[in-house]
Amino acid sequence: MNPAAGRDRAAVLAAMREAPSLPEGWDVALNLSASSVRSLLASRSSGAQARDADDALVFIGPGETDGRRGLVALRADLPSPSLVLSQSDQAARLLFRIEAGTLQPGRLPGETPPAIPDARALLEGVGTRWSDPLVITDDSPLHLTVLAPLAVRREPEGGFTVELDLTAAGVTLADARGADISGELICGDTGEWLAAGGFSGHIASLASPQGYPPHALAPGQVAARIAASLEGEPLLQILTGPASAPQLAAASAPVPHPDGDGFSVIVGSEAAMALVASSYNLGTGDIKLSCVPPQDGQVHWFLQVHEPMVFEGRFGNTDGQIYVTDHARFYMRFGGSCDEGLQLFTFTDPASTVRLELELSAHYPVAISGEGTGQLVGLEEGAQAVTGEGFYENIVKPQLQTFLLGDIRADMTRVRLTAVSDLVLRDLALPGHALTFEVAALPGDLLIAGSLAPTP
Repeated sequence: MNPAAGRDRAAVLAAMREAPSLPEGWDVALNLSASSVRSLLASRSSGAQARDADDALVFIGPGETDGRRGLVALRADLPSPSLVLSQSDQAARLLFRIEAGTLQPGRLPGETPPAIPDARALLEGVGTRWSDPLVITDDSPLHLTVLAPLAVRREPEGGFTVELDLTAAGVTLADARGADISGELICGDTGEWLAAGGFSGHIASLASPQGYPPHALAPGQVAARIAASLEGEPLLQILTGPASAPQLAAASAPVPHPDGDGFSVIVGSEAAMALVASSYNLGTGDIKLSCVPPQDGQVHWFLQVHEPMVFEGRFGNTDGQIYVTDHARFYMRFGGSCDEGLQLFTFTDPASTVRLELELSAHYPVAISGEGTGQLVGLEEGAQAVTGEGFYENIVKPQLQTFLLGDIRADMTRVRLTAVSDLVLRDLALPGHALTFEVAALPGDLLIAGSLAPTP
């Protein structure tokens, strides 16, 4: 990992530690860099196909000259476009530099007809006059710009498709100097014309394969938007959540995504801690964990031992009369951290009459194992310790050491977040690519980041 990438990831983890990273009501976000989106679109595009002679985009210019409206008809094969993600437009701007094909100028008599059924009717219409086609070359290229909004389609058989809505795209045509020569597109379906040129707007699909039971992160709702990273780089963000997830608003804050990575996956702290607790509680130990919403100064969901640790000390005279009763009630909790994965912290009930001077420490780093579709995120063993000297402390310390070094350590290091892999490695299909996990962390929400690898 280069130093710049390391610094960027550290800034991302610090930002995630300060506040939740997902909109309320949503479970998971997949963030894709602009270069990753470009690669996905290119993988689904098949290259130029043979076009019919009348397969043209026909534009009509503004105004009239000698009672005629200006026309231009574009016939061309499509190169691979460059791509810009526009947060303000919530759309992808596709820029095609066309260096081969023809541009045919023409004139339409009088006003534009109220309805033109197809390009052939216009090209062969009575009164329409066409000049000889002009050959487009690499010395005098044209620039076709397609502004395509994002769309999420629920498939009839189940699952979701994320794509660019090419049928709703705005189209402009400019000459080599950048001057607009298109006007209004009046003939030609943009989506069909681009598809005939071998270009697809397909980005991703989400569907659980047949024969697999639903997992904890199986989406009931999917949404997509364009956001920006902490450094201002545009991202395509695909969010999943339950069927009750609220309507997704435009991103009002930067997304904590490491700019050096092709993708990042963020699992909200509520869902992430539920996955940890579920996996941990499958263990054989007597101590179990439950999920707790943000409270007591915590901004993220965390885990808590299901029962508090209770200490009570009584002191009396030789005649059996009790004159002092001390008690302490405290909880072992586990939450995220920027550098040590899941980390232990304690909370003492304010009603306690004595505060035990104990230092409990334990952390379980987040680790990645496996390859390909077998990649898993889980917890591994870190350091654990119980320190403290004093009368009360020496009484309870052995029991706490037994808890930490016995049941908790054994069951925590078996934690595997299989639902995350089920969602992003099994259910998620990215054209011609697969996700490679390179780093994982748990600053509050769960973060996984890495690169897109081409598939055979």
